[in-house]
Amino acid sequence: MTLCVVAVLTAKPGKAPAVLEAFREVSPLVHEEPGCELYAAHREQGGDAVIMVERWASRADLDAHASGAALDRLNELTTNLLVGPYDVWFLDAVPLGNPVKGTIPRETTPA
Repeated sequence: MTLCVVAVLTAKPGKAPAVLEAFREVSPLVHEEPGCELYAAHREQGGDAVIMVERWASRADLDAHASGAALDRLNELTTNLLVGPYDVWFLDAVPLGNPVKGTIPRETTPA
């Protein structure tokens, strides 16, 4: 069962670029973790939020990521950059309309 996750990190004013640099360092490591199907950074337009959209093959893979070296490194890099703890949401897909456009697709081959 695929698990979709959204993590929202709110940077201190002016620190969003530094938060993105932290993700630039750890993302290649996360992409190599077992079960990582999607780990993509987004930035709030005109704001200080960094949003990660993630997809994991299983809860066990997500749990391993949550206790892994890459996330430890991310937390180390962002210690003084965030206004507080980040929010993590676990999502259930609710396909609507076109089945391709109405869900976050599960990629089966590298782009």
